[in-house]
Amino acid sequence: MMKSMCGTFIKWIAIVSSVIVLSVIILLGSIWYISSDYKLYGVPVLNYHQVNDVNISPLTIPVQVFKEQMDYLHRNGYHTITLDELYDYIVHDAPLPDKPVVITFDDGYIDNYEHAMPILKSYNMKATLFMISDAVNTPRFVSIEQMKMMESNNFTIEGHTNHHHILTHVGSQNWADEISGGKRSLEGLVGKKISYLAYPGGFNNGGIQAITKNSGYKMAFTVEPGTVKPGQNLYALPRIPIFENDTTYISFLMRLHCAPFVAVTWQWRDDLLRNGHITLAELVPLF
Repeated sequence: MMKSMCGTFIKWIAIVSSVIVLSVIILLGSIWYISSDYKLYGVPVLNYHQVNDVNISPLTIPVQVFKEQMDYLHRNGYHTITLDELYDYIVHDAPLPDKPVVITFDDGYIDNYEHAMPILKSYNMKATLFMISDAVNTPRFVSIEQMKMMESNNFTIEGHTNHHHILTHVGSQNWADEISGGKRSLEGLVGKKISYLAYPGGFNNGGIQAITKNSGYKMAFTVEPGTVKPGQNLYALPRIPIFENDTTYISFLMRLHCAPFVAVTWQWRDDLLRNGHITLAELVPLF
């Protein structure tokens, strides 16, 4: 009797598992299918940092891997757009080209100039560099002249705060210097208006968003996975992180085509960690 009950239980487990797997496959297939329509899926904003084969860190993408990713976008009909174009779409419902995508880099590492820019140029792609104001002209970061060269090659320079402090980890008395002070400083260096901000580490809150808006920024970005759609908070927009552990092709494809699903898995992982379920959190796929 007991043996029969165990056998029945195992069969039910197998059936339930199969149904769950099949449901996930159907869900991912559906999301993947609509990802080619930005009005349904939203616009993916890719977030890179370093692109090199020498100074390896958790934020580094090897040069060849970055080239393969850009080649995928090119071969599959993606069109890179500027943040001005994205803003006009969100606020004014301006049309975008088919399969729009935004490519962004944070911090301003010199390898963005040395390695990423030539690859992007070879595909005639646009990109945005979110630059730390006080890192300009310092070792490992781009100079004013290099930023000007990048701007002449389809890069747009925007803000990444004055000193790259995690805004939620410093006192609120420092927010104005980081946000509005960083904006004024970078505008003086590059000689143009700075209209968009990426929060260091993506961390922000309502007070930080208010200062960002009052400083004259039109949009600001986090590193929460997801796509950008009309109606979202302009000062807490999602971006899709592409970091060291995301260099496998399947990870890049999942984040590009199934960002809403990836956002859910990341949220599950974070909720489990917050509640002390570390072992379960490690089982959640982050792609």
